[in-house]
Amino acid sequence: MRIAIQGDAGSFHDEAAKLWTNGDVEIVPASSFPETFKAVASGKAEVLIVAIENSLYGGINQVYDLIEKYGYPIIGESHLPIHHQLISAGSTETITDIYSHPVALAQCEAYLDAHYPNVERHEYHDTAAAVEHIKQLDPSTTAAIASSIAASMHEMPIIAKDIEDNPANFTRFLVLQPGGHAPENANRTSLVLTTGNTPGSLAQILTIFAAKNINLSKLQSRPIVGTPWKYRFYLVVDTAGSELDEALGEIRPLTSSLTVLGQYYHSL
Repeated sequence: MRIAIQGDAGSFHDEAAKLWTNGDVEIVPASSFPETFKAVASGKAEVLIVAIENSLYGGINQVYDLIEKYGYPIIGESHLPIHHQLISAGSTETITDIYSHPVALAQCEAYLDAHYPNVERHEYHDTAAAVEHIKQLDPSTTAAIASSIAASMHEMPIIAKDIEDNPANFTRFLVLQPGGHAPENANRTSLVLTTGNTPGSLAQILTIFAAKNINLSKLQSRPIVGTPWKYRFYLVVDTAGSELDEALGEIRPLTSSLTVLGQYYHSL
C-alpha cells in the first residue's frame, strides 16, 4: 500500500503510517499537508495519513479545510505518543542553531528557554528532514529536534532525551482514502455541519446525541470564509452505522448543511 505522508522517513507521520498498517507500507513523502493530498489526487499514493490534532498544540485547521476540499472519506485513525529528542554531534556549549518543525519547537519551548536561551531556532518543514539538514551543515554547532527513529536512521547522537514540555504529548492521525468505506467494526464518526438561524440549534443537536447516549468526543468551530461571524462545526461522535443514521435523521432538520466525513474504528 502506498501512503502519502507529510514529512520524510523517520518522521512522526512515518511512524503513524507504519503503526496503522503494521509496517506493510510504501511511504510517499510530501513537503506539506496540501502536497500530501495532491499526492493522492495525482495517483502517486492510494491512501494518505495526516495529523489532525495534538494533545498540547490542539487542532490543525489547515487539515480540516483540506479534508473538506478533497472529500476523501476518513477510514481510520491512529494515536501516537510524541517524544522529542535533541539530536546533534555537538554539546550545550557549541550549539548555535536548532532546527525542527514549528510544532515540535513549540512543544519544547520551555526546555529550549531553560537550556538554550540564546540559540537561534529555525523552523523546518519536517522533523526527520531537519536531522538530515544539520548533517549537511556543521553537526557540531547545529542540532535538530526529532524522534529517536530519525536519529538512528541518520546515525546521529541524541544529546538530550524526551525534551517535550509535557510528557502527556499525543498526536491523533487520520487515514483517508478516495472511495474508501467504513470498516465493519467502525465505532466513531467525524462530521461537519452548519446550523440554521434558529436560536439554540447547536444546543438541540447536542441534546439529541446526549438523549441517545452517544458520546461527543470533539467539538470545534471554524469560521466560514466569506461569511463573517458565521461558523461551521466539526464533531467527532463515538458511534457509527445504524445508530448514527438514526441520530442524523433527527439532527438534519436543525442544520443548514451536514456532511459525514467518515466512519472508522477507534481503539482507545
